[in-house]
Amino acid sequence: MRKSDPDYANRIIHGILAVLSIVLVLLGLILLYASPINWEIVMPLPLWISVAGVILFVVSNFIRPGPKISGWFGSFSVSRATSWIVAAVIFSVLATVTMVAFGKDFRSNYIPVITFWLMAGICYITALWKNSLSKIHLWEWMKNHRIELFLLGIVTLAGIATRFYKLGEVPRVINGDEGRMGLTALFTESSGMANPFALWENFGALYLQAIYFAFRIFGTTTFAIRLMPAIGGCLAIPAIYVFARQIAGKRVAFISSALLAFSHTHMHFSRTAAVGYIQATWLVPLELYFLYSGIERRSSWRAALGGILLAIHFSVYLTSQIVVALLLVYLLIVFLFFHSWVKAAFRQILAFWGGFAIMILPEVVYICQHPLMFIDRLATDGTFQSGWLAQRMVTTGQSAFSILAERVFHAFLSLIYFPAFDFYGSPIPMLSLVSAALFIIGLALVLFRRQTPGSLLLNGYFWVFTFAVGIFAIPPSADSYRMLMALPAALVLAAIGLDRILELLGVGWSASRKAYTAVTTVLLASLFVFNLWTYYDDFAGRCLYGDDLAGRFASYLGSYAHTVEKGVNIYLLSNDYYFYGSHASTDFLGQGRTIINFPDPVSQLSLVPGESVVASPDRIAELQSWALSRPQGKLRHVFDCETQIMLVLQNP
Repeated sequence: MRKSDPDYANRIIHGILAVLSIVLVLLGLILLYASPINWEIVMPLPLWISVAGVILFVVSNFIRPGPKISGWFGSFSVSRATSWIVAAVIFSVLATVTMVAFGKDFRSNYIPVITFWLMAGICYITALWKNSLSKIHLWEWMKNHRIELFLLGIVTLAGIATRFYKLGEVPRVINGDEGRMGLTALFTESSGMANPFALWENFGALYLQAIYFAFRIFGTTTFAIRLMPAIGGCLAIPAIYVFARQIAGKRVAFISSALLAFSHTHMHFSRTAAVGYIQATWLVPLELYFLYSGIERRSSWRAALGGILLAIHFSVYLTSQIVVALLLVYLLIVFLFFHSWVKAAFRQILAFWGGFAIMILPEVVYICQHPLMFIDRLATDGTFQSGWLAQRMVTTGQSAFSILAERVFHAFLSLIYFPAFDFYGSPIPMLSLVSAALFIIGLALVLFRRQTPGSLLLNGYFWVFTFAVGIFAIPPSADSYRMLMALPAALVLAAIGLDRILELLGVGWSASRKAYTAVTTVLLASLFVFNLWTYYDDFAGRCLYGDDLAGRFASYLGSYAHTVEKGVNIYLLSNDYYFYGSHASTDFLGQGRTIINFPDPVSQLSLVPGESVVASPDRIAELQSWALSRPQGKLRHVFDCETQIMLVLQNP
């Protein structure tokens, strides 16, 4: 028996002491690293903590507990899973302590924090991983699913091509919000954003640091600032596939992934950094997939991974907050109506929230220290906090319920009716005519047929985000890009609608696979062509992106400034509409070049060699006329599609 086994008791005791000593060593070094340098101190106080840990580690090797202590420890059985979970908690606490300690001294290198944090997640997954590597037959699995993987690969490659094609050139300009995002990312190392759990307008610093990493590799270019959104847009294609496959099967999964890959709206927001909602289109489906598949397969590590992803999501964008609300409501509903299903999966649900709790700890501590950063967007763009609802009630005389109901309906209609203008510029709604029809049919099928845990989750996915946009966010014009959060769910519903329509028409999969494949292929191909035309010709080909004409001009101005040597003055013939400082895109693209607003007549300007003067659209004729008296100057015409947007005169 273990109770009489002194070796077992010794291993337990030595293991506990070893862990304690390592924690003391790390804690002392963390505090030492975060302490200000004092050349007068011989032995800093935090170092004594590490010394104590080293002494404890050495002494523990010589400890031989007596029979009574051995018997007491021998009566406990410490499982492998418990050991790894304890390790995960320790790493999470170390990550939190390190984050707080580094924050007091404004450190710029948080790699130890990230390391501890990721180790916490790895330890937690390891605790719940019950399959040995020898049981994983990856090659055999790939052979069994080769056709499915091939088709998904084709669709994913098509999606990658449409998102990376001329990524730095289409759209031609960046807007002001992209410029602000780029400037904030550029200074992550020298500001509070060095903390990976910090928040800026509800963007996670971890995401901003990923953008900064792209700058380090590709330079401060348009391509680099759009790289993370493009990667997120590509990841969304396999993410929606695995989610839809778990909920509705392979056929619906393939159609869903193709609809997303070919979506003109998703293409666009994969090519702009102005909107963070694109990251939700892959994170949310994966979070829901791992939770639901974990419950269905009674796989705790899958569910745990879903919780870990949700915690990571908090360091990306505010959409994570809505997912927490979605899952709490969903689990309550299935508990009430599918009690036996929930009861059988209690371990997996606990594993999900356990992984979430362990990984969210550093973020929670940061939020407690900076609560206003957590509610930043709600304070500025919130229906209630900004005072918009109260003002609307006074203006219209309507009740709060009536106004909010209209807002929810407006959010819904932004998918199928209202044009996607904000941060886009397309005159077409988020869903094309065919996709919208399939979506409405699929929504009706899932909403009114007998509910299952899977259909409830899909319903919740769509409606929670729709209600969140309608009830809590303003202005209404922003619905067209905020509903990007619900787009994957809407496309899964559209795929369900198409699958059911073909079945009712007698060309379902079970009736005729060839007919089903032919009809689906033709439909998806036509949607692919339509969406490519919509985005690359009807939108990008007409220069519709970039806030307004002043926003587009600001981007061209920054691009030109970047070609000028630093320290050389650039004069802008400005007015009340076109002026330097109106959009952050100029500063981001110009990278510190000196631009001086000059509202006076250009005839009063004296240029020294090397300097240049830029005319905004309203003053091009003025500069053109002045240039006639300076034949030695070099003129440069800049066009925005077919319209001249800028004229530059460079003094030799």
